[in-house]
Amino acid sequence: MWESEILNKATSMKYNCAPSNIVSMAATYAVNQTAKSDPMAKPKQNVVLLVGPHKTGSTSIQANLFNWLHDHTHPSKLSQSWAWPSPFEGLLDAECNDISYEQPKELAIIYRWANAMKWDNDKETIVIKCMVFPNGTQIYSVNQYLAIYEKEFHRQWVNGRGLVIASEALDIIGESKKGPRVFKRVVAQLPWHSNTVPAADGSDSDITAVVVYRSPRSNHLESFWHQCCMDKESFEHYLIHLNDRSWFPTHSLDSLNLANQFLKEGIKTLLIDLAGVLVEGYDVSNVIACDVLGAACTTEKRFMGALDEKPIIANAKNKNHTITLEQMQQIDEVIEEYECNFLTMLGHRSLTILYPSALDKLVEKCEGLGDRDLFGVEALKGKIVKIAKKSASGS
Repeated sequence: MWESEILNKATSMKYNCAPSNIVSMAATYAVNQTAKSDPMAKPKQNVVLLVGPHKTGSTSIQANLFNWLHDHTHPSKLSQSWAWPSPFEGLLDAECNDISYEQPKELAIIYRWANAMKWDNDKETIVIKCMVFPNGTQIYSVNQYLAIYEKEFHRQWVNGRGLVIASEALDIIGESKKGPRVFKRVVAQLPWHSNTVPAADGSDSDITAVVVYRSPRSNHLESFWHQCCMDKESFEHYLIHLNDRSWFPTHSLDSLNLANQFLKEGIKTLLIDLAGVLVEGYDVSNVIACDVLGAACTTEKRFMGALDEKPIIANAKNKNHTITLEQMQQIDEVIEEYECNFLTMLGHRSLTILYPSALDKLVEKCEGLGDRDLFGVEALKGKIVKIAKKSASGS
């Protein structure tokens, strides 16, 4: 069942606490364990889905990996084993012009691929760049458009390279209505499911989904305001009207639910605790390159031969607001209490957690709550609104 079981459970249910040791430290995960154990062996190919969610450093991660995977002289040597499978050469340049986008078009095009998978009705594709000319004339149907990507995925795979498919738009998989369809479409386009000739080896066991968990949780929420609305309304107003926002991306805030959806489908899942990464003094892009993709790195997560290289940090925004520190802490508390729904999931045999820090604390908190009733995401939004209204009322 795709829709989160937690969100539909009655409030009379109690916590099902997992053992206190469920979060295990993994200094190096590396989906390509063959390369780690035997550098002379042919690497086993994998598909790594970097699914965000939004506002967890995804733009920076994508910009860095895009550069490293396209630089055949880079000391990481990632381009030898991994591909960023962008079919940009197969699309007309006029379709993909977007002067507002600062990153390379090939980087943006994966985001558009993820967005295209939400739609079945071609009438709704007018908003997806690269499917229409600037005058609105449609060039591709959804299936035709996705077939271009499928062909590129297949080409790179049969040439012996693993695939890094990165877009925070894939966090839609955590949404109950569109998520199941998007997941099925993603998997259906992978090389071993393709009808493209020649036939490709592989299976769904070769997929790893990478999800980032950001804390403090209130800061993650605040970043959505930065992205959409800070020039139009105050953070206080944004929070007070959460229940009026049908477009509020609850699934983008919900990293644990997103991980849970992949686990339910039998997909190996990697959860990166961003707080733990920062405690170690690492950059999350380097962590993914070194610990997940298997680049040759030092213990400080620097590339051998490029010790002084500084990764790109993109899309960082900030603005003062009137929500108090006490209110932010209260928001943290209610989001974390909601996340106790996923305590048992954190011990799943197909889940690996890298650099647990905030998640360790979450486990301790959840275990200390005893028999307190569960609540779902709609109740969570209501609790956040209530906290925000304290500032408006002056109480």
